[in-house]
Amino acid sequence: MATPEARARREILARVPVFAKLGERELDELAQVAHTRHLRPREELFHKGDEGSQVYVIVRGRLRVGTTSAAGDDVQFGIMNPCEVFGELALLAGCHRTGTVTAIDECELLCLERRDFLSFLRRGHPDVAIHLLEVLAERLRRISEFVEDTVFLNLPARLAKKLLGLAEAYGREGPGGVRIDLKLSQQELATMVGTTRESVNKQMRAWEDAGVATSERGFITIHRLRELQSLAGFVES
Repeated sequence: MATPEARARREILARVPVFAKLGERELDELAQVAHTRHLRPREELFHKGDEGSQVYVIVRGRLRVGTTSAAGDDVQFGIMNPCEVFGELALLAGCHRTGTVTAIDECELLCLERRDFLSFLRRGHPDVAIHLLEVLAERLRRISEFVEDTVFLNLPARLAKKLLGLAEAYGREGPGGVRIDLKLSQQELATMVGTTRESVNKQMRAWEDAGVATSERGFITIHRLRELQSLAGFVES
């Protein structure tokens, strides 16, 4: 008989798109071998180059994934939210971690060991394996888009596109515009668009002077959405 903890883990797994088609018995199998991991804000889960033998499911909290060059320059590839699965590349390919994952706020994760998860897949769960490949393909698409944007778009266009993406994911409509409910420093914004903090600071000041967007205590509000959409190439100017 499943313990209360295992039943709680099963309920969490049932909400994750990767496992949505599994029955209760199959979810119980995974729940029995999963364990919980907690992270404090800014705590690193793993570093690029570490050996990887676990796949993770985000129960609550948000994490960022990025990398650091030999010179110490940071690049952020994206933010991961509850119900997302990550760590699948190291799990499927048996390779080292390809990025560094750090908690943004208090996080709770479910962790599945590689040997347990691969054993589960081999027992006949092709839908889960296919969905993991889809997750992996989407991450590759995002990295490819990041590289293309860095090469082909100027900073105002890249920053506008990033703010619009953040507004879509974390935006909240208000009387002054769309407020992004994710606290971000200018250094963090810079790592998201592949530039320096000074360049982001200069561009944000220009937008504040023009009434396009403002930042208050790390929270950005977009006042003139269409102008950013035009800069990003989403609408004609």
